[in-house]
Amino acid sequence: MEQIALLALTASTLAQIGLTAHILLLRSFKMQAYFPLAIFLISMGIMTSWPLTSVFVPQLLPAVVALSFPALLLLGPSLWFYVEGITSETPWRIHKMHYWHFVPLSIGMVIAFITFCFPYEMRETLLVKGDLSEVDVASPMQRQIAMALLVIAFVLILAWIVQSAYYFVRIIRHLTRYRRRLKDLFASTEFREMQWLTWLLLAVGVMWVVSVITILSDNLFHRTIINGLVSNGLLFAMIWSLSVWGLRQKPGFEVLYRDTTLPGSVKSDEEKADQKYERSALNEEQSSRIAQKIEGAMTKDELYLDSSLSLRKLSGHISVSPNYISQTLNETVGVNFFDYVNRYRVEAAKKLLIEGEDTVLDIAMMVGFNAKSSFYSAFKKETQQTPSGFRKENSGSKC
Repeated sequence: MEQIALLALTASTLAQIGLTAHILLLRSFKMQAYFPLAIFLISMGIMTSWPLTSVFVPQLLPAVVALSFPALLLLGPSLWFYVEGITSETPWRIHKMHYWHFVPLSIGMVIAFITFCFPYEMRETLLVKGDLSEVDVASPMQRQIAMALLVIAFVLILAWIVQSAYYFVRIIRHLTRYRRRLKDLFASTEFREMQWLTWLLLAVGVMWVVSVITILSDNLFHRTIINGLVSNGLLFAMIWSLSVWGLRQKPGFEVLYRDTTLPGSVKSDEEKADQKYERSALNEEQSSRIAQKIEGAMTKDELYLDSSLSLRKLSGHISVSPNYISQTLNETVGVNFFDYVNRYRVEAAKKLLIEGEDTVLDIAMMVGFNAKSSFYSAFKKETQQTPSGFRKENSGSKC
């Protein structure tokens, strides 16, 4: 019964991978950022297919196991490229500086190719059964090559553990910079922050730990200490979540792809703060005038009420370049665009909370917020109170 459940779960996972990867590959013709996610899913599919292959086409199992080496080493780079792609401020494409990420993959492909050169019986014994009996009766050269490959394969598995940890940390740090960058360009970021990716990474981290324990226990102690049904159940949940959110997600800066006037990039946060505007010709007097223009746009024109307000929109409204606005806000006013606009929204909300009878959610929408959660976060940051608490405390001042 457990075997049937495992096969059904594996089939469901592969069906989900096949459908999602197909859609992503079609989308990648227009936007290349989707291509790495399709590759990530296909790689997962190769490694997930072992149970079905062993039952329905067992003669292909040695080949699938051999291909799992390069597939395993492709997971980290492909997930990194996907995250880099959907957080890029320009349409993402693979280029030469990405090639070094494929070095471990290349080694894995060489191992897989050499493995295919062995007789089928030897491949099956080594890769499927984990038995060295066929190696003992092989020719001296085949024996030496087989033993060398086994050692290299084990070293590559250890390298995959290090590789996975590296990309996990790198993605987390990149998402942190990305979300900080959003606040330089948008007054509302809740639909662009991609919080689901953080939760997905935690799920991937759990699967990574499970995989490491499984691989090490199988290779070192020849024991399976994690039930296959449990690990495949976790895998199905992860693939389903990745498919749902991956198909829904658009690049966070997609709206800016045709705009070449915006300052900086996600990568620019890695540079020192004092180098950010080193080539700018903006002096103190000009910064002061721009600050006054920005303030006028908020106080007189009430631009903050626009829930889709962006740095580009403000730039067009006051006829000042986005670079100068960003520099003025960060260096003269001492706040980023996101916090600056939300400060005015909170002030407007405070008046409505005291004077009006509208609900907190209605007030949040009226002053330019897109979600109640973002309103609560901004309000508490400015007042150290919740909107409801502020209304209750100031109800006596109402005329």
